[in-house]
Amino acid sequence: MEDVPTFKIIFNRNKQYLNVYLHDISHETFNRKGGGRWAYFQSSWENPRYGLFGELHFVKSRIREDVVSHELLHVLIEWMWSNGFTITRQNEERMCEFMDELVRKFYREYKKINS
Repeated sequence: MEDVPTFKIIFNRNKQYLNVYLHDISHETFNRKGGGRWAYFQSSWENPRYGLFGELHFVKSRIREDVVSHELLHVLIEWMWSNGFTITRQNEERMCEFMDELVRKFYREYKKINS
């Protein structure tokens, strides 16, 4: 698949980023090459607090809100696990706001390439 990301999502107070790849292939080919059916998240397994956090891969023709939110939820959960974060009633709103940030930044960058 492609080496150059289609765009990046910068998050966590500009300390981390995700590379996002939109693949112009059928979902059957995408699945055979190791992806999910329409998308997948791959953690970078580098430093969980700074720099590249991971990659999001999508079949370009299958971008939908539910697919995007599903993969971004994987990102949120991986971020929580890699930082030893446990969700509680006290920090639940903070995690919802973090998810809002990921979704907002994804669509801001996505709209730039589709306008």
